[in-house]
Amino acid sequence: MHFLPGYSMLAATATTLMLSIIFLILSQQSKKNYMRLWGISWLIYSAMYLLDFLNLHTQLTPTYYFMFRQIVALAGSHIFLLGTFHFFQRKPIRPLFLTTLFLLFLTLLYPSVDFIYTLAIIPNVMYCSGLLIIAGCMFISYSWTQNLPEKLMASFFIILWGILINHFGFSLKHQVLAVATYFIGLFTINVLILVLIIIYFKKLRFLDIKRSSRFRLLVENSSDSMFLYDYKTQGFEYVSPAISELIGVTDKQLYQMPDRFFDCVNTLEKHKSIVGIFSRPISEAGGGILCLYQSGVITKWSEIHYLPIRDNTGTVTAIEGILRDITEQKSMEEDLKAAEQAKKEFLENISHEIKTPVTLIQGYTESLLNKIVPVESTDTYLKMIGSKAMMLTTLVDDLAQVSHFASQSMEYQFYEHHAREVFTELLNQCDFQISQSGHKPVITSSLATGAIIIVDQYRIQQVISNLINNSIRHTPVGNDIYVSCRTWANEDVLDSIPEDDDHNIPEGELVFTVSDTGNGIPEQDLPHIFERNFSGGRHIDPNAEAQSAQMAGAPHASQSPHKHSGLGLYISMQIVKQHSGSMQAKNNAHGGAEITFSIPYYS
Repeated sequence: MHFLPGYSMLAATATTLMLSIIFLILSQQSKKNYMRLWGISWLIYSAMYLLDFLNLHTQLTPTYYFMFRQIVALAGSHIFLLGTFHFFQRKPIRPLFLTTLFLLFLTLLYPSVDFIYTLAIIPNVMYCSGLLIIAGCMFISYSWTQNLPEKLMASFFIILWGILINHFGFSLKHQVLAVATYFIGLFTINVLILVLIIIYFKKLRFLDIKRSSRFRLLVENSSDSMFLYDYKTQGFEYVSPAISELIGVTDKQLYQMPDRFFDCVNTLEKHKSIVGIFSRPISEAGGGILCLYQSGVITKWSEIHYLPIRDNTGTVTAIEGILRDITEQKSMEEDLKAAEQAKKEFLENISHEIKTPVTLIQGYTESLLNKIVPVESTDTYLKMIGSKAMMLTTLVDDLAQVSHFASQSMEYQFYEHHAREVFTELLNQCDFQISQSGHKPVITSSLATGAIIIVDQYRIQQVISNLINNSIRHTPVGNDIYVSCRTWANEDVLDSIPEDDDHNIPEGELVFTVSDTGNGIPEQDLPHIFERNFSGGRHIDPNAEAQSAQMAGAPHASQSPHKHSGLGLYISMQIVKQHSGSMQAKNNAHGGAEITFSIPYYS
């Protein structure tokens, strides 16, 4: 009879001890302070039940028994309450700690002062139970992650344990009652431990789901798209829904058919290895650029970065990747390249345009310095030098407006001029420029009296210089170059002009033509000669070019001729268009080419 209860009591106490050890192991893994404190409290309660067992079988001195039991009960209850505060992330109440220390001090005086023993034993019992009741109330009153039945169960067993912890069966002489009380207390505390272990695991699961949900929410609201691919299952564990915008395949399609990841995207040649990241485990992190094709057109650019995920043995088991939309960045890069190209083109244009007036100014200056110009022509030469210098000033101003040129918004200064005054001077310059090049100028002019033109004089001079220079380059030395300037009235327009408004509608066109006697323009080139950088297949006589430059006074002209970029006619066309005019080119029947521009004139 004595052996069986003793064996059962020790076995039940050992169960509590094992559960407390489990709590301590879990606390070591989870690094949770409340698990560590609860585990310590269960360990203390195991010692308390071992003390009860010894008292039941060996009849310890009552005073010392109650002293040790209340010390253990106070310590266990206080530590359990402290763990509960940590569980709910609350700050412990300092007065409770001070009260516990005071009562522990009084308990140590039990054997020596009977008065204190008689006076303090009941308050100690009530305080110890009160600590556990407070913990039970916290479980039911504070908001936490568990459902209501679990809250009620935890709260009920904690309060029940608070009542049973201070049973006095061992102080009675009834052994049967003492044993029953012993087992009821052990049963209650073991059930409570199991309930808290279940709550712990459910809370961990809840927090894991919550973290996963937050991570998913963060990922799905991020501007980047993410994926996780498992090599063992050969499928995606997670794919951001927004990934379809970057690769043209939805996340649901990828879950079902992982091989479709690269269906609509392509990559640069240097990043071709990206295509095989799902077919075999990768060994190191990498990345590259992907482009999404839709209807044969690139609609999206994305940057992909990926890294391997290894298990405990170092084996790559999965791959994690991030895709970032860089379409806007690519667009900015293209705009930057376009701006750089526009700047380059502008510098080429200016370089091409500056060469002609500089060569002419140099020729005029050399003629004056060498005193081969008649005295009566000195003013004419100086006037021509001033005119070309003004043209250079205009070109330098254009250089400061490179961004405007790229958008075809060069500045113009339009003024009304008498056509005869402007073009008489320009024809004189043409005569001198052609003569100095070793060619024969044939110049005709027929301009209507009173014809008014609205032009930027130096821009028109730039066009004419381009046409003359172009004809000189393509005409053998000694041959004729024809220049004509005429006004043609438009009878249909004249009939429609109101009597009180004869200045707003052009009366006709002023037509300026330069015709050379070179080899002409190949028929296949005629539609393209006004395009930028088109120089075509016309033969350029290097001897003619060198000799014309030499006769204009340019030093070192005997060197190899400058390679022309085909910008002159393109720039001329842009200038004429700004004057509401047009340009045409054709081949002459007798040989050579003829280039004409026309602008409106008014009465």
